[in-house]
Amino acid sequence: MNPKSSGAPPILVSLLICDQVIDDRMTNKKSAIGLFNTIFATSFPSRLHQISVMATLTEIGGATPLELRLVRDSDNEILMHTQGNVQAPSPLAMVDLIFALHGARLDAPGQYAFELLSNDQILGRRRFQAVLRPQPNLDREQPPSSNN
Repeated sequence: MNPKSSGAPPILVSLLICDQVIDDRMTNKKSAIGLFNTIFATSFPSRLHQISVMATLTEIGGATPLELRLVRDSDNEILMHTQGNVQAPSPLAMVDLIFALHGARLDAPGQYAFELLSNDQILGRRRFQAVLRPQPNLDREQPPSSNN
């Protein structure tokens, strides 16, 4: 990775967690679908089949290294990460980054976070909770339903 020419980190404007991001190529508009702060799982460990993270940055000068991490808050263990470089047409430009993630593993219920870093400096983090949702007891007798 090449260091950023100005030395100052970019500014993180927003960091969203959602089910998916739709990127309209005609208008260059993004739609974040299914924003959430809590993930419900029927058992742990659990895999996140599909999750999207959208970050908006500004004040990017030159090729800037970025890293997105999924961390467990209780011990700051990095559960997954991805990295690359980002550039902007000018330092005043707003750049939207979309990370479509598949198969990240959550070991236990608790608090987790996505962190966005540049040159090992945290630009921001977005926390979320993983909660155990018990399976309904299907052995219990169900009352008859009525169709009126």
